[in-house]
Amino acid sequence: MSSKSQSFTLVEIIAVLLVIAILAAVAAPKFVSIADEARKGVAQAGINEAKASLSVGLAKEYLSQAQAGTVSIAGGDVITAAGLIAGDNTFGDVIVNITENTTNDYTVDLVSVEVDSVAVTTAVDTWDVPSEYR
Repeated sequence: MSSKSQSFTLVEIIAVLLVIAILAAVAAPKFVSIADEARKGVAQAGINEAKASLSVGLAKEYLSQAQAGTVSIAGGDVITAAGLIAGDNTFGDVIVNITENTTNDYTVDLVSVEVDSVAVTTAVDTWDVPSEYR
């Protein structure tokens, strides 16, 4: 009985490595794209959270002004009443820049700046004071 060792040849190993490299080259861009899309979704979620905070701030400012007898609410009033600052605000892993619009006092501009320490600029939105509170 002869004992013949069975092993892979160098050509077979190189062929397998080549197939794995080709699969990795095709799949890697898709995974990067998925990560970017997820980051964009998180950035938009941060903006939505900022808008919810502004809505709560609107209610607080309305109640405050209604007790004083006059109601005329500007975007800057809502930012302050919501406990936010004009500038960068953190909502979880998202940093959202919140500013009163320079051409319309009743509009607040929202720009997502960063998600989990990665810069993003694709999520941009506005929030308006409803006309009945102006």
